[in-house]
Amino acid sequence: MKPLHILLLEDSINDMQQIINHLSENYSITTVNSLQKAKNVLESSNFDFAILDISINGKPEGIELAKHIQSLKSPIPFLFLTATQSRTIFEQAKLTLPFTYLLKPFNAIELQYSIELAIEKHFQQENKQGLNKEDILTPDYIFIKNQGKILKVIIDDIEYVEVEEIYCMLYSEKEKYLVRLSLTKIKDILLQKKFIQIHRKILVNLNEIKTLNLSENTVYLNSGAQVTISERYKKKFLQNHSILK
Repeated sequence: MKPLHILLLEDSINDMQQIINHLSENYSITTVNSLQKAKNVLESSNFDFAILDISINGKPEGIELAKHIQSLKSPIPFLFLTATQSRTIFEQAKLTLPFTYLLKPFNAIELQYSIELAIEKHFQQENKQGLNKEDILTPDYIFIKNQGKILKVIIDDIEYVEVEEIYCMLYSEKEKYLVRLSLTKIKDILLQKKFIQIHRKILVNLNEIKTLNLSENTVYLNSGAQVTISERYKKKFLQNHSILK
């Protein structure tokens, strides 16, 4: 599990430190103080969200960065956090389609809630699968709300999934996560990501399989975990995969 990665464009050291103090417990934050530096890190790193001041070194670089973000192949959600109250600047900022426009001095809870809502709204729009509002599923990762935090679970890091009605337990090597998601919905994504179904209630990451014990109907994973494969899915597995003798 990785924390969400936030890009923070801010040229005030004091404001930057305040934002970091409020958010660093739940998020990974990369800070930049210019438009060009922001563009550079967007090319070299992956981000889930951006917080943009507008006036950077006396120029509206936050708006220019917002335009740049929207031009990317995979735009990320963002909001403006600024002391700029000009109606003209606000109208220009609106055209970049931010999630919201917050004024300094900021309220820490308002900022936290705005980030959560923005991420949920963004990925629900990207992925029209009617998921429960608590958990957001994308082709590469799942965002899970847990005790006031948003956890980012990389799908490739999941070893296997156990399903019980409308709930799934996702197992990685060291952690497990309970999400409200039906078997049908999670299969739509995982079966495209080298997962296979080995039981009526179990999906397993094909890359994590170490040994298949045919006589015991047991799959041993790289982490040492063991899961059951049913006769029905064992036959499918043997039919669909080349087995050298």
